[in-house]
Order: sequence, then structure tokens, then C-alpha cells
Amino acid sequence: MQRILFNKAIGLFICAIAILLCSLSAFGATSADSGRQILVLGGTGELGSEIVRLLVKQGDHVSVYVRRDSDRSKLNGLTVDFLEGNLLNQREVAVALYAKKFFAIINAVRVDDGDEHFYEKVMGNTLPAAKANGVVQILHHSAVGAGDNASQFLTLGWERVPGLLPKLKDQGIGEMMLRTSGIYSTIMRNARLYPAGTPATGYAQLTEDTSVLTPMTRADLAQLTVSCVGNSLCYDKIYHVRDLSLVWPMPTHATP
Repeated sequence: MQRILFNKAIGLFICAIAILLCSLSAFGATSADSGRQILVLGGTGELGSEIVRLLVKQGDHVSVYVRRDSDRSKLNGLTVDFLEGNLLNQREVAVALYAKKFFAIINAVRVDDGDEHFYEKVMGNTLPAAKANGVVQILHHSAVGAGDNASQFLTLGWERVPGLLPKLKDQGIGEMMLRTSGIYSTIMRNARLYPAGTPATGYAQLTEDTSVLTPMTRADLAQLTVSCVGNSLCYDKIYHVRDLSLVWPMPTHATP
């Protein structure tokens, strides 16, 4: 009798462990120890590569979406998977998103080609596949002044910068598409970035005060990004960055 009871106890214990493991899998692995699958867009760039480096360091499984001709040298020595494709090709984006069960997507793409509808197109290609594949969170690097936020900075003369306002409008459209997608969103608006390679100050903070406009380093921005991955306190938030330790215009000696 005692042996039967012992065997039942062992069986119940094994079932409990199995249920626990299934539960952790179902909720998308919310800690670095559980090996989250994270897809980084723009991961070969200045900011994106900083983010990838931190994610790998803390034990996440990182995939980087790249064009076939992308320079990947900033990621040399890092254990990452590369998924090739074009963000403006919906089929290629969908194929990449179905390659793995991604917990989060981080968008650190920077656009220099003058396409005034780039973010609208990228969100249109990314969000349906992300939602269908159960992506829990999308962290999106936008710009201070995106969409209606530009009205808080009317005295800065942005209208005199060729092409800037249409790009900010496009950023605003992309933000709105993300916020209404049904996926947890974390939007970080960037501005006044110090040169790539500038060390983190350690004083940068995220704020929901959308009137804030201070300089920032990519190193601090990357740390703030990684701190929000899987952090429910960051879900469905729009952030600006406050770093009062930096000055603008940037001093001439502030080079890495």
C-alpha cells in the first residue's frame, strides 16, 4: 500500500512539473533565464547592434532580420541567427516571423532613403504576421515629434528642415498602427543622439512626459530598451528619454 501511495505521489509530482513547464512556454518566457526568442529589425545598425549585444549577453536567443547585402560586421563574434529579407516585402517578412516562436520584436531601423511612407509600409507588413504568430510585445524606436507630438515643438523650426515633417508624420502613422494592433507596444522616441560609441552616462531615464527633449547616447538607449523587454510596466507606453547629464549642442570634444 505504501509503495502504491509513493508511486502516486511521484506521478503527481511529475505531472505538476510538466504543467509548470507548459505554462512557462505558453506565457512566452518572460525572463532571460527561460531563453526568450527575440527578433531585432535594424540589428546591424549603430543602435540595433548595441541592443543585440545586450540581449545576447543576458541569455536571450536573438535573430536579426537583414537584407542580403547588409554589413553584419558590428555583430561579429555574437551568437545570433540571421533571417534574410526585405521589410518592404510582406511575404518575406511573414516567412521570417514564422521561422520561430518570437516573444518580442524590437524595431531599431533607421531610414535614410527618403521614403515618406516607410514606417507605414513596415508596420503594414509586420503587424499581421506578428499577431498571427503570437508575438507578445513590439518595442519600436520612433522619433520625438512623431505624429501629433510635433505640435509640442513648434518653436524649433523643424518646418525649415527639408523632408523632416513628412517623415515625422509617417512615424506617427506607424506608431498608431502599432498601438491599435492588439499587440503590447513599447514606443521609445529618440532625438539628439550623441555619436555612436559614446559610453552610457547611466543617467538616462524613460519618461511618459512627451514634452521632454534631451540628448541621449545609443548605449543608454539600448540599456533602456532591453530593460523593457517582457516588462509589463512598459506595455502600451510611449516614452521619451530624459538625460540631464548631457548638453546640446553637443560639445566638440564629445566624441567616442
